[in-house]
Formats: sequence, structure tokens, C-alpha cells
Amino acid sequence: MEMSNLKAIEWGAEICLPTSRPLAYSPHLVGGRYPCRSVAYVPRLILESSASDKSELTILDPFMGSGTTAIEASRFARKVFGIEVDPYARLIATVSTTRHNNRELSKLEVLIKEIEEAAKSISPDVSLEPNLKNVEYWFDEENYTNLTRLKTSIFAHTQSGKQRDFFLTAFGDIIRACSKAERQSLKPYISTKYIKTPKPVFQEFAKIAPRYLNAISTNRNNLSKAIIWAGEDATNFDLKNEVSIAISSPPYINAMDYTRCIKLESSWIGTGNDDSLRNVKTNQLGENARQRTAAPDEQLVKLCEKNFGSLLDIDKSRYQTAVAFFADMKKNLICVERSLKRGGTYFVIVGNSKIRGLEIPTHEIIAEIAVSVGFSWDRYFYYKIKDHRTSIPRGTRGGKIEVEHVMGLKKN
Repeated sequence: MEMSNLKAIEWGAEICLPTSRPLAYSPHLVGGRYPCRSVAYVPRLILESSASDKSELTILDPFMGSGTTAIEASRFARKVFGIEVDPYARLIATVSTTRHNNRELSKLEVLIKEIEEAAKSISPDVSLEPNLKNVEYWFDEENYTNLTRLKTSIFAHTQSGKQRDFFLTAFGDIIRACSKAERQSLKPYISTKYIKTPKPVFQEFAKIAPRYLNAISTNRNNLSKAIIWAGEDATNFDLKNEVSIAISSPPYINAMDYTRCIKLESSWIGTGNDDSLRNVKTNQLGENARQRTAAPDEQLVKLCEKNFGSLLDIDKSRYQTAVAFFADMKKNLICVERSLKRGGTYFVIVGNSKIRGLEIPTHEIIAEIAVSVGFSWDRYFYYKIKDHRTSIPRGTRGGKIEVEHVMGLKKN
């Protein structure tokens, strides 16, 4: 069925979503190359079907990522809370949702030209170079110098806060294009078969910055002023019954090394170095390293044994990674349940995973855990992913995620 009012969608229905391509002209453009972005039409559908008094809505995304849910929620809700471990994703989400008035937008327009012109002759500040081992490998000498000049100009012409965040995010968007790294791959690598010609730095900045400005200009009509960051750990927070609706797309089980995908951009804009990127990776749900910190209880272990116990004999490490993922999701569900107002709903958007050929019914396991911590499974529908740039290509390790499930979990 076509996407319609949420209340009209029957349990278990397959809905048809529009293509995401028109969103490239909205705030969803900002940080558009951040890996595995969720589909914006799902939170839009949920929010458009919510209470008539939007000014009373408070929204939470405990796996905020680069802000897909927040962009939609900022138009509808008085408060938008976010939790996210990756500082680069937090920056993108902040810029794509922050409200600017007309004076501020006009100032950004002037600064685009000033920064671009000054960068061509400014002396590069070497202290602003990326702190990443062997980063020079990815850039030719001219572009490396010009990127440093451009960043120097940004710092020289902007104040910390909304202005600088805007320009650093636009700056981050040109890094891959100006590098030797292949643009068609999420993970950075230099192809020896297809030699890439890096784009000129100043030309790329002159192209992307005005597009960013146009994209965020619609935020002046947002109901909320900016994201309220409520922490970095999706398994440990408490918003004390402040939240009307939670909407989130958790990470997949051991599926994507986000930090590797964005290491060049993150290092250049200053949100990551070798040590901090390693720390972000370790703290992302679904990562193998979470085995050391997750603490599955007996009930959860039995649930995992029932659903994918045969994986233990095939691949013990990946079995333990999957168990740790669901242990972390149980902690998350407890935190969200505690943060929701009575009768509030947590919409969880997730695809199933295939590990060593074994299908893991992720959405069903999460729903069963949710019921055990105080939710009722109130709604369920699914959709096929149209634009696979939003899914997770994993080659022979599970293939693309073709379907995503949406569960409405209501606080009792």
C-alpha cells in the first residue's frame, strides 16, 4: 500500500515509500555522505500522524546518527532530544536542524564569499591539519595545502558556534571529492584500476556551501530551536518521562565500520583522530568489542538460543557479538521506556541480519525484549528499501538489507 496516515496502516502491511532523491534539496542534504542514513519518510509519516497539538510533542532519537529523524521532528516538535556517540554525526545533525533567522542566513551568505576568496592567499595554519596517521597518503600536495588554507580561512572568519559549525560541515562534505579516495565506495580506498582525478578544493567549496545554505534556510520555520543533546550512550540515559515519541534506527549487528567510512572527513574537521575514532568504534552497538561490556541476563541468553542458537557452533565470536547487541538493545529499551510519558510509543526501525547464512529475526527479538521491560507491541509494518545508498552493502557477508521493519512499542 502507498504511504498514508499511520492509523490506516494495518498490522504487517507492506507500505511503499517514495524515492529519497528529492530530499537532496532539503536539510537532509547536509552530511549526505554519512554512511547508512535512515529513510526520512518513516519519521515523517509517524510525526504527521501524531497529536494535533504539535507544540506539545517532545521527540527522542537515542541512535541519532546524522539526524534524519531530528530534521523531520524539528518541524513538528517543541523539543527534540538526541543521543549519539560519534561527534562527526552530532555536528551534522546539529547543523541540519539548527534554526537561523534571516539576518543569520544573510551573514552566512556573505561569509561564503569572504572565506572562499581569503582562502586562496591565506597562509595555512599547520596546527589545523588533521591528526590522523598517514593522512597525506589520501591527498595530492596541492589539495592538501588548499584544504588547510580553506580550514584556516574558516577559523579566521567565523565565530565558534552556529557559524563555524555550518562551514566545518560544508568543508567536511568536500573532503572525499578532493581526495584520491574513490567516491563510489563508503569506505575510503584508492583504486588502482580506475584512477581518480581529485576535485579542486576551492571549486568544490564554492559549489557545496551555497547548496548547504539553501538547504538549511527552511529551518527558520522549525518549531524547535535546535537538538537537545542528552548524552552519547544509548544504553544509559534517563529523560524522566519527558518524551512523547521515540523514533530510531539502531545499528545493525557487526555490519558497518562507520568510523572507517568517515575517518578522512572527521579528521579534517577536527572531530576525530586515531585514538578517538577507535573509541567511537568500540562504543557503537553491534560491534564485536561490545562483548566485553554487555551483560546478557539468563532470560536474554535463552531468547538468543531460541532464535539463533545454531550460530554458536558455526561462529562463536559472531554469536557472542549478536548476543551482546541484544543485551545492549535491552538496556536501550529500558532507558527509552523510562524516558517516555505514559502511553508514549517507541518506533524502532530495523532490518534483519544474516550471519554466516543464518537469518537473525532482529525485529522479532527486539519486540519480545520490549514486552519483557514494559512495552506492548502496538504497531508493525515494513517496506522495501528503494535507494540502497541508505542500506548496508556487505558483499558475501550477508548482502544488502532489502527490507526494514517498523515496530511501534507502546509504554504501558
